[in-house]
Amino acid sequence: MTLDKFLRWFLFCAGIITAIFAGYMFSSGKNDLGAAWLSVTVGFLCFATRIKIEKKPDTSDDDSKDLHDMAVLIAETALMSLKNIGRTVPPGTKEVDQLEEKVNNFLDAMPVSSSERERFSEEFDRLRNRTRRNEGGRAILRSARL
Repeated sequence: MTLDKFLRWFLFCAGIITAIFAGYMFSSGKNDLGAAWLSVTVGFLCFATRIKIEKKPDTSDDDSKDLHDMAVLIAETALMSLKNIGRTVPPGTKEVDQLEEKVNNFLDAMPVSSSERERFSEEFDRLRNRTRRNEGGRAILRSARL
């Protein structure tokens, strides 16, 4: 336990004890002493709960790697959701375009390399082309029925 944490804990305990004394003084009718104990309580608790930002070692490399891995996983999951895995109705071109826009906006905010972004873009293009072929085939079948 560091000295700062010990000091904060000690001041917090002292603040609680003085709050008890202040309550006792107020209940026994000694309002001036109760007010004095209450002011001491406020002082102890203010110093015990002061905000101090601790410097952490630089872990930006680990954080960016974790963010990168998470961004790639989310983008791949979004692509898999449109590739008819577990879907009964194939996606429409509008749905593919909307999801691609959302994924691109997400990847803009994440540390993803341009080669990976191109890979996702190619996957969306393949998916969009497959959707257009499927819609074209359905249109031919509908016109043949007429």
